Amino acid sequence: MEQPINRPSDQKEQQEYFSGKKRQHTLKSQVIGLPSAKDIVEVEAGARGPTADINLFRKSQEKFDKSQPFSGDKAYQGGENITTPHKRKPKQLFPTFLAF
Repeated sequence: MEQPINRPSDQKEQQEYFSGKKRQHTLKSQVIGLPSAKDIVEVEAGARGPTADINLFRKSQEKFDKSQPFSGDKAYQGGENITTPHKRKPKQLFPTFLAF
């Protein structure tokens, strides 16, 4: 999640917090919960906007057991012990839609 912040006055600080994806200055947050979605086990808040989601996750993952499985969205592809949604080719329909 990215939250917009006021534009920093210092030029160097502006570059550190500018998110090209959101086209504004942001802080990034990440919440890690258990698979049952009933408990939150880790909250990372205040990371600079341009920080990649997978890098935030890798930093947080060090606090957990090496064999702990995780699941996440497509921003977490390439992480260890994390399952992401099946990636399909563009404009390829799922078999259930082909039946129509």
